[in-house]
Amino acid sequence: MLAMSKGATYMLNVITLAAWLSAALGTWIGFSIHQNWTVAFAVKPMPLSVLTSVDIATNETVEVITDEAPTKVAVEPAAMTLPAPPALPEIPPMAELPDIPEIPVSVIRTTAPKVASKPSTPATPTTPKSNQSNTSAPSTATSLSLGVGPGRQPSPSYPSQARRNNQQGTVVVEFLVGVDGKVLNAWLKSPCPYDSLNDSALSTIRNRWRFPEGPARRYKISIIFQLN
Repeated sequence: MLAMSKGATYMLNVITLAAWLSAALGTWIGFSIHQNWTVAFAVKPMPLSVLTSVDIATNETVEVITDEAPTKVAVEPAAMTLPAPPALPEIPPMAELPDIPEIPVSVIRTTAPKVASKPSTPATPTTPKSNQSNTSAPSTATSLSLGVGPGRQPSPSYPSQARRNNQQGTVVVEFLVGVDGKVLNAWLKSPCPYDSLNDSALSTIRNRWRFPEGPARRYKISIIFQLN
């Protein structure tokens, strides 16, 4: 009897443990199913979208919050009204150009007229116009000695440069004398090698020699420059 009571107690304990395990498993399964049904049937919130637009007139950005699905909106610029251009002034028509007159053929010359050239003549000793009436002197010259002829014929001065350089020579001068006794013109008939001696002889005869009044005369004289 005691043995049967121990076996019955053991079986009762096993049954009780099994009952507890069954109750725990059922409770867990029921909780899981309740959570899935709650998530499936719960009302989901609608997604919110933000629309952004730009006001072209004021150049400001405007944001609009809506619960509709976002859509693409094409923003078109506002039409601008431009002022009408001013009217252009009327341009008067241009006057026609006059016709160009034809040039007579006789006026056009292809070549310049030839000008006859005068033959060149050798230069000859001339005298002043006021004394042209005194030039009717003989064509041949009369020889004259220094200091012997009538009137005043001083000796030419010896140039200092020629004296320093020991220059000597003979200068033959031919000259014309007018009716008033003044020398009209003088030139070298036979010059010496030194210009200073030639210039001294010509300058003295032209500027310092005088003769008595009378007919026009032609003289030739030899002036010797010699150092003592």
